[in-house]
Amino acid sequence: MTSRLTRWLWLGIAAILLGLPLFPIPRWSGAPDSGPPWTPDVSAWAIGLLVVVTIALMAGRLATRLPPLTPAAPRVPDPALLAVLALGLAAWSAYTMRSVFGANPQLLDEMAQLLHARAFAAGRLAAPPPEPAAAFLIPHAWVTQAGWVSLYPPAHEALLAVGLLLHAETLVNPVLGGVGVVLVYLVARGLYGTATARVAAILWAVSSWVMFMSATYMNHVTATTFALACWALLWAPRPPRAVHLAAAGFCLVGVAAARPLDGVAAGLPVLVWLIARRRWSVIPWMALGALPAVGAWGYLNWRFFGSPLTLGYTAAYDTGFSLGFHPDPWGEPFTPFIALSNVTVGVRRLQQQLYEWPIPALLPLGLWAMCHRQRRLADLVVAVGLLAVPALYFFYWHSGVIPGPRFYYGAAPFLVIGTARAWRWGRALARRQMGRQKGRWVRWDAALIAAAATVLVWGWAGVLPKQAEVYREGRATLKLHPERELAALGVRQALVLVPESWSAGVIADLWALGAQPGLVERVFRRVDTCELKLLGDEGRAGRWSPAEITRRLEALADATPEPVPTVTGWPDRWVRLRPGRAPDPACQRGLQRDLAGFTLYSQLAWRNAIGLASGIVFARDLAERNAELLARYPGWPVWRWAPPPGHPDAAPVLTRLRTGATR
Repeated sequence: MTSRLTRWLWLGIAAILLGLPLFPIPRWSGAPDSGPPWTPDVSAWAIGLLVVVTIALMAGRLATRLPPLTPAAPRVPDPALLAVLALGLAAWSAYTMRSVFGANPQLLDEMAQLLHARAFAAGRLAAPPPEPAAAFLIPHAWVTQAGWVSLYPPAHEALLAVGLLLHAETLVNPVLGGVGVVLVYLVARGLYGTATARVAAILWAVSSWVMFMSATYMNHVTATTFALACWALLWAPRPPRAVHLAAAGFCLVGVAAARPLDGVAAGLPVLVWLIARRRWSVIPWMALGALPAVGAWGYLNWRFFGSPLTLGYTAAYDTGFSLGFHPDPWGEPFTPFIALSNVTVGVRRLQQQLYEWPIPALLPLGLWAMCHRQRRLADLVVAVGLLAVPALYFFYWHSGVIPGPRFYYGAAPFLVIGTARAWRWGRALARRQMGRQKGRWVRWDAALIAAAATVLVWGWAGVLPKQAEVYREGRATLKLHPERELAALGVRQALVLVPESWSAGVIADLWALGAQPGLVERVFRRVDTCELKLLGDEGRAGRWSPAEITRRLEALADATPEPVPTVTGWPDRWVRLRPGRAPDPACQRGLQRDLAGFTLYSQLAWRNAIGLASGIVFARDLAERNAELLARYPGWPVWRWAPPPGHPDAAPVLTRLRTGATR
């Protein structure tokens, strides 16, 4: 029964890996990335396959004149191999973080988590509420009863805090990526043996996607490392001891405390292993190890959001973050067709970006999934681990694509281990074919090695540099470091004003009044931006309570049955104005500031010291309300970080507005 179920699961995986990327999403579905597969990529894959197969056949033909490969050839000891691979991946990721991403966060998620990590590093559970709030609040970080916190679970932020304490926050994820080499080896060895484990470790170390993810501040890397540690502790060749089981339980909660849905996905292959092996005795020990992590996480949830079971996502966005087909946190519909589009595009991107090969990256795994017939428990565990992540995220409203389909990173270990298993299967087939051949027209073992070498060298030399350049050139402003420029000028203390778009300031004003972030986003994407601006001004003048601003926002949304259209061609694509109606003078001033140029403030907020009272303090430019902000920093030098006058699309530069008081 288990063998039959496993075969059907792997046939389903083959259909997903080989067939789903070619599935055309109907254009009438309203899903993003609808339409046929990406023609340039399909053409490139066809050319790549043709070249690789030709080289492999030529090599196999030429190798018929060589003696058989000797299995007794000396090899690098496993510990030495793992050390080289782990250090290499960590160094490669650290270099990429600096050279490609500028050692800066690229997504709002990372920025909010770094901000909260700085509070942890200062020995606080939360940062003090900023004043004036509109000058400092950023997306995905909210002022709650405990203080200023991010909406994300705390495990990854705790590791970032350690990095901040050591002045090595840029090394946290690179080191975790390197540790992953050893953990992938241990998991694969427990499932399939040493030979497959060596190949899996090599594939993890040369995976460009693993490297790019490890070059970010993203919590996906922490979650996956905890998952690998849990699996390695459970699936060791020798039966795990009680201490190993307790540590595995702790690590499984660590996955959830970094990314809750990934925690569920990581637990499913463990559950399959427990049921198949009938290892019920391990559950109490795992539960014992999980208790401290569960208690700490529950305590933080209680302090931050009022209940041990309440996550920041729910506190800020109600049910918008939950699984299922319903309006997303921004109020947009999430339908089955959008879910199918998300999965399809995710698998397409995996085919491209898992290794950056000239052939579909999952082709070897797909062929093994389709053709191999003899299955065992390890195959069932890997199949469940592979399917768990896309199956769960099918019901999740969002789809991340930078760098690569990041929500599927939790499946990367099983993709790598499965590919290693496919390589071993292909090598065994080649050797059996050699034994059956009489004339030996082609040495299939040599052909397979030549194909593997070709895709690796071609990928590293030809494909990967182009992808790195795409990341390097994209989001150019996020690669800049005004704090370094100020340090080079000898400035150790200053207030730096950062002008954001007019609509971003409107949102920040509503946050400062205590409005729930989810409600603000839903209303913002529906109503006239000028009406929101005037509502915020009225609320600030009237000192409205959070309950009152909530009531007013809901009433404004109810009075707008259809979304107001955005302004076509405006520098800020989020501005909505009612056609045929002249904006209020206060709104016109904000719109004019947009024409002068703006930048993103959130990327700099996490660099501020806790308390916002020392060093370089970056603040959102409040324009005509800057007097309130400047009054907090009497005698401080004041700078501005903005596009130069007359060049609104240029990169921001530093301009001194006020010199500091002499002492």
